Amino acid sequence: MFALLKADLHRNLRDYLPCGLLKRVVLCLTLNSIHAVVLIRFQQWCSRNHLPGIFASKILFWFFKIEIGKNVRIGPGLRLPHPMDIIIAPNSEVGPDCDLYAGVRLVLSHGNKQGPILARNVFMGDGAKAVGAINIGDHAIIGVSAVVTKDIPANATAVGIPAKVITLDNQRANESS
Repeated sequence: MFALLKADLHRNLRDYLPCGLLKRVVLCLTLNSIHAVVLIRFQQWCSRNHLPGIFASKILFWFFKIEIGKNVRIGPGLRLPHPMDIIIAPNSEVGPDCDLYAGVRLVLSHGNKQGPILARNVFMGDGAKAVGAINIGDHAIIGVSAVVTKDIPANATAVGIPAKVITLDNQRANESS
């Protein structure tokens, strides 16, 4: 849990670098994105260790309107710049270094028990939705309010309802290094 949380904190504080220890502590105590990520990691830790995670999940819902299924796998470096109204269905996967903005939904489709799978370094804009057992490739960008119902290849940018790929070579892959 602590290795994942350390990666999450480092990624969430990267926008404020360079900064000293005191500023990092103040940011950790005041940024909503960090509070939400800490609660998510605690909820997942409780779930993995067969402990009641109801308290963490209720605090997440009351303060941030975030709901995360019990069997969700989230990689290190999760970043929630605006942590409000996010839903991640059971059996979904969020890869390393993903950005999920406010209103993002990763939901199941009717009759399907597998949720969406986000690969490494995926960006999902405000209100974006991924529906069903779909795969979103590495470094993909999902635009604001897009509804993804089909697989999105790596390095693609998808927008619209339903989401359509508008470019296959976005610059996100170059920014992650």
